[in-house]
Amino acid sequence: MSQMTQADWDAHIDAINSFAEDAFQQEVTWIKSASTLSKNGEDDINRTISLMIKGIIQYNYFRSWPSDKKDVAGEVDGESCLIYLNLKYLNDMGYLNANNQFKFSPVLDRFVIEGLTYKADGDSQTAQAGDKPILHFIILKREELTSEQVKY
Repeated sequence: MSQMTQADWDAHIDAINSFAEDAFQQEVTWIKSASTLSKNGEDDINRTISLMIKGIIQYNYFRSWPSDKKDVAGEVDGESCLIYLNLKYLNDMGYLNANNQFKFSPVLDRFVIEGLTYKADGDSQTAQAGDKPILHFIILKREELTSEQVKY
C-alpha cells in the first residue's frame, strides 16, 4: 500500500525544484559538440559551443580503485566526480530531448569545472519522485593533462 499520494509527490517535486534554484549554483562550462556536414555534404565539420550550465558537483565520488597515473610531471589524480543537474532546469533551458533525457554527447562533449576538463564516463536519471525522475547525474572523469598543464 502506498504511503505517498500524488499530491505528496507533487509537493516533493516542487520542494526539490525550489531547492535546486538555490543550491544548484556551481557553474560548469559545457563544451558541446556541434558537428555539421560540409556544404557538399561529404565531411563532418567539427566545432564546439561553450555553454554555461549550473549544477551540484560531488567530488571524489568513486574512490574504490586507484586511478592516479604517473607522469613525467608527477602524479595526476584521475578520480571521478559527479555533476547533478535538475531536469526542470534542463528542460527550461531546452537541453532535454523528447524522452526527457539530457541532450549531450557522452563521447564528444566535455565539461570544465574550476579550470579542469572532464569527459563523461556515464550518466543516469536519479532522485525519482513516484514514477518521475527529477534529477540527472553525469559521472565525469578528468581528461588527461599534458605536462604543460600541470602546475607546480
